[in-house]
Amino acid sequence: MRGVTFRQFATLLLLGGCTGTVGNSAGGSSGVTGATNNPGGGTMVQTSPQCASAPLATGTSYVRRLTRWEYANSVSDSLNVRLSDTTLGLIPSDIRANGFSNDFGGQLASFDNADQYSKTAEGVAADLAKTPNWLAAVAMCSDTGATCRDNVVRGLGLRLFRRPATPDELTAFGGLFDAAVMAGITTAPEAAGYVVRAMLQSPQFLYRLEVQTPPSAGANARPLDSYEIASRLSYLIWGSAPDAALLDAAAKRDLLMPDKLRAQVDRMLTQPHAREIIQRYFREWLTLDDLDDATRGPAFTPALAAAMKQETLDVVGDQLWDQKKAMISTMLTTRTTIVDPMLAQFYGLGAPDATGHLSLAGAPNRVGLLTHAGVLTIDGDSNASIVERGLFVYRNLLCQDVPMPPPGATSVMLAPDTASERVKSDARLAHDPCKSCHGMFDPLAYAFEPFDSMGAVQTKDVNGNAVRQDGWLTKPMPAAPVPYDGVASYMNVLSQDPRLAACVTAKATQFAWGRGMTTGDQCMLADIQARMSATSGQTFADLIAAIANNPNFRYTAVQ
Repeated sequence: MRGVTFRQFATLLLLGGCTGTVGNSAGGSSGVTGATNNPGGGTMVQTSPQCASAPLATGTSYVRRLTRWEYANSVSDSLNVRLSDTTLGLIPSDIRANGFSNDFGGQLASFDNADQYSKTAEGVAADLAKTPNWLAAVAMCSDTGATCRDNVVRGLGLRLFRRPATPDELTAFGGLFDAAVMAGITTAPEAAGYVVRAMLQSPQFLYRLEVQTPPSAGANARPLDSYEIASRLSYLIWGSAPDAALLDAAAKRDLLMPDKLRAQVDRMLTQPHAREIIQRYFREWLTLDDLDDATRGPAFTPALAAAMKQETLDVVGDQLWDQKKAMISTMLTTRTTIVDPMLAQFYGLGAPDATGHLSLAGAPNRVGLLTHAGVLTIDGDSNASIVERGLFVYRNLLCQDVPMPPPGATSVMLAPDTASERVKSDARLAHDPCKSCHGMFDPLAYAFEPFDSMGAVQTKDVNGNAVRQDGWLTKPMPAAPVPYDGVASYMNVLSQDPRLAACVTAKATQFAWGRGMTTGDQCMLADIQARMSATSGQTFADLIAAIANNPNFRYTAVQ
């Protein structure tokens, strides 16, 4: 066993103490019912009788650690410092769980985490030392006296802990300030650097803590306090810590009033970080980072992979955020894109305009994000597998799943290796028991057969077989399948499938809560989807607002 310093051991104890559940398991009564699903006015949401009386905050609540990108945003925004590439590279990497990097399931702590957070904190302190007047945003003083010390610790605590520091915290972190002065530090910014290093390694900063205040008698859920709501809002909409305006609203207890909470949501949705969040969400929902490790032969260069990823992110930011287009229909049916000259050439189209915009009118099979080369590369495999691409749609866009195939099933050859993907699928659908599962997801990828493993258009596959793009959208029994005759037709019928709208709501809510959705969340999801449906724009911003305005967002389950 390698040696562990006291600093590492102490930090690990802090990390390890915050990885458990802080809520009840799904299904318990919270003592607070969903009858308050329209508090304070606003859009009236119709709910089922069962959901109208359902308890709030019935799902398990977990303490969540800041992700790598949340950490970077929080430090940069709270301390008004530009982090160096060296410091950014020190932040521990995230493990994706249930499809997202902010999911509780991938956040187990380790000694390596403790060591990395220690080094990152030192890097931040070094970046601050190179930033003139960084402390001015926290405390307007430069001496090392007790008054300045207290102001520094209060200011840093409010920003980094996302709430006022407690008396015990003022004493503990103030002691670090004094110790630095006793060791020879002569200015407040230098002494404050030691406080920052300690705060950045504390659970109060690294974790999004919610105090376990006992609820009212007979209940196991309590309303969040105003600072806890501010923190939930800021990480939902910005992936960062609350700004001064949100902290001020929390101090005034404005966030406890639904109308003023909605006003803050509307304000926050106009800020640059909100645009970054929608790109982050699509980046993870569509698993775009898998392009970094994909292998498709010598033509698939890192530069081409980066261009593919950037295309989808740019289109999401431009059309779904800047232009405020309807999320689902635009996502699946848009006929414009944003590419660099290299990707435009890969598509066989002319050069984009000065802003990268390019019409896809000359590429009839390029319809929506699912026909972006990057998405087609990662949702299949090196053989452009109908199975892999069908499962991607079935799981990621319809939130459906199938059991693992029985032992030996993958070794059964129903068609020659050189047959087309469609012929192989037809064989599976004609064979029991394969068709019971493959019949649900294979047809979801038939429209993509005209694209090779890198998302390039093909009229024949690698074995010289002609490709097809007709098929049908499978539906749960007893509903009949919906036929389509090509990519554009498929995107139209898919965009109208109610499972897609429900899945989009569930995935976004999962991203917001940092955990997978359970049966105990069905009323919450129904309320969010109803709020979204009631909007005129049907935008991603509307979906985020629906999540934030759902009553569950203002409650926490407790043990």
